[in-house]
Amino acid sequence: MMRKMSGCVLALLVLIVCTARADVRLPKVFSDHAVLQRALPLVVWGWAEAGEKVKVAIGGQTKSTTTEANGTWRVTLAPLKGTAPLEMVVTGKNTVTIKDLLVGDVWICSGQSNMEWGLGGSDNGRETIAAATNSKIRLLNVNAGQFNEPQMDIGNTWTECNPQTVGGFSAVGYFFGRTIQQETGVPIGLIAYAWGGTAIEPWTSPSAWN
Repeated sequence: MMRKMSGCVLALLVLIVCTARADVRLPKVFSDHAVLQRALPLVVWGWAEAGEKVKVAIGGQTKSTTTEANGTWRVTLAPLKGTAPLEMVVTGKNTVTIKDLLVGDVWICSGQSNMEWGLGGSDNGRETIAAATNSKIRLLNVNAGQFNEPQMDIGNTWTECNPQTVGGFSAVGYFFGRTIQQETGVPIGLIAYAWGGTAIEPWTSPSAWN
């Protein structure tokens, strides 16, 4: 009985893996609530079954491509305009819909401990967090880690800036983003990837070490 059960479980796992490989998917940098950089071509990429036709539609534009033999695909769309929330629909054998996308400016908040320091630990942090609701500021925390090769995906997704999401976010990044958003009125995306005490070498490409 145990052997039969194990065989069924194995067959189910194989089926799940094969199905997952066939599905169109995108990296988590393309998730609900993301900010897409304005005034630049929009490059969208992801994975699907080799040879699969993939179509990307957003903001009145549609681009199609065929997945490469290694399972990757990529399309380039014209710069997006406006600040109203958009939906991106990616279609292959399945359909992925990404909602509440804004077009604005995206900033990377990177560095060591000064950039890593969370808003909750800053002066007047409690009051600042309580007043931090701003749907035109979006946050993406990238968990720090050591890798020998560039990574194809990240663990977290975008969130709107509000008291429930901003407490552990970079204080420097938040204050910078809040100021820029207030001055320009443009949606702001903040990507925090900081790690206190790190040397400069891990933040550069290996070719720069020579």
